[in-house]
Amino acid sequence: MLLQATMLVDLIAMATTLWLAFYLFARGFPSRITLRVVVVLLSLSIFYFSAYNNIFHQTAGTAAWRAVFIVIGLGSWYSLTYRLMPEHDRNKYLWLKRGVYSLAALTIILLLQPNTFIEEKGNALYVAHMAGGIPYAVYSAYQVIISVFILLNLLIGERIGLTPRGKYFLAASIFPILSVIYGVISLRWSQTSPRIAQDLLSFLGIFILGLSVARHQTWTERRTSLQDFPLTTLSTLGLASVTAIFALREGMSLERISSVVGFVVLAIGAYDLTREFLERLRTHRESEFRKQLRHLENESSGDQTLRRHLQKGLDLLCETLDAQGGFVAVRRGENFTVTATRYSVPEGSEFSESLVACEDVSQPKDVQLASLAWIAPSFEGQTQVAVVGLEKPRSRTEYSTGSLELLAEVADQIGTIVSLGSLQPKQSSQLRELVAESQTNASKLKSMSGKMLDAISASPDDDFIKIVEEALRHLPDAIALGQSPLADKMGITAETHVERGKHLQGMLMESIELLKPAEKRPPEPLPRIWYNHAVLHDAYVEGVQNREIMARLYISEGTFNRTRRNAIRGLARLLVEKISR
Repeated sequence: MLLQATMLVDLIAMATTLWLAFYLFARGFPSRITLRVVVVLLSLSIFYFSAYNNIFHQTAGTAAWRAVFIVIGLGSWYSLTYRLMPEHDRNKYLWLKRGVYSLAALTIILLLQPNTFIEEKGNALYVAHMAGGIPYAVYSAYQVIISVFILLNLLIGERIGLTPRGKYFLAASIFPILSVIYGVISLRWSQTSPRIAQDLLSFLGIFILGLSVARHQTWTERRTSLQDFPLTTLSTLGLASVTAIFALREGMSLERISSVVGFVVLAIGAYDLTREFLERLRTHRESEFRKQLRHLENESSGDQTLRRHLQKGLDLLCETLDAQGGFVAVRRGENFTVTATRYSVPEGSEFSESLVACEDVSQPKDVQLASLAWIAPSFEGQTQVAVVGLEKPRSRTEYSTGSLELLAEVADQIGTIVSLGSLQPKQSSQLRELVAESQTNASKLKSMSGKMLDAISASPDDDFIKIVEEALRHLPDAIALGQSPLADKMGITAETHVERGKHLQGMLMESIELLKPAEKRPPEPLPRIWYNHAVLHDAYVEGVQNREIMARLYISEGTFNRTRRNAIRGLARLLVEKISR
């Protein structure tokens, strides 16, 4: 019974720690704190893998290497808790950190000396015994000292271990420390001590870390849905378990099962890491695209400048969506003239209004536009001032929903570029002064708030956007907001759910105000740069009916719906920034 229990604990612990290491590295890079956690998890994974194999083959010297990985894991965990302290406390105890690292290096050197551990042969299920002398004294002292200092880091100064965000660190530290105490006593105790107790205590600490990741997305740099970690973990460990069962049925020996499970987790982890890298690369490219598009928007003035900027924007759009080509046609009287083109219809070509008129992103139906996959309108008030056409994609059969949303967002930005370009110089200058004023205010806010992510690079997922939209619908109701999933996402805590709702209510209203292009709202009709703020403020803060808002902005229902979607997405990005601070 002890044999089966020890095997099961070591196997589950090895697979779990290995998967956690890959998961956190993929979603937490380049956070230095996350990298420390990854080192801890990899050290424990190797420890459990060696411990499992030791059940079947007791090789002299492997106990020393397992002890080395314990030293590395404890040292990395100490480094993690040290990083959690305020900077003035870190500077105060810098000498202590250097002393701990020096002691860790000395301990590893002594552990790797010959004959440090005795009676390794035949000892499959119990804690290995050490010979007396300096190696045992230093190893034991190191474990005790670093355990004390780990707790010290969490309980001094601001006492991070007693805060809501630090309680998981404290709980996760207690179990490994109990395992250390058990191991130190067992190393020289004449009686045999089952190794499963030490392994299980360490794994309980890892389990608590998993709960922290699942509930609060601890150590992750990119926000994901709350279901991401539980589902990927269950699917990975489930697939590894099914593979192990099939391997056993096909006659594979138990001693090789750890290798099978390890390879399955490694394969899934490597795939997940690659997918995350490609997703970040895509997000970064879209971020750069939006930055350049905003830059073009702020500089549009004059016909030649407008044409040049539209061409740049179109090129960026086609490259980002991997489109074969496309064009931008601007209204000239009753027709739309192609002002910018990329491997599509010639520049200067004209389309009648009936041919390209539409309320939202749609597929063209006329045979004259048969080569196009989608067209997207750009509006100024109720008037369609431009249209963006996209050829079919290069490397896929059709565009994804995310690509079409980006097309709609770009078409909306192009409407602003065209509107700014058509203004008289004096009007354009006045409008840019409003934009400059808002940018100045944003800079002041940034300096007060500290370092934040770029507004576009934080790309919220669809689930988060839906949660934000649902919270906006209950904006006047603090009781409902206190029970909203968005309050959990934003990490809002309070003594009562009503206070929690009031805090979230204030945060949402403050975020809506940050979307204002300037301090003072101009008289109607509002410029396009005010649409996002006006739609959110009037609809959710003032509670104005949609039809009245459409009348205030002189826009159609399709333009209103598109503007509201873009505004909610922008608000969601802003909230993601607040989470990431």
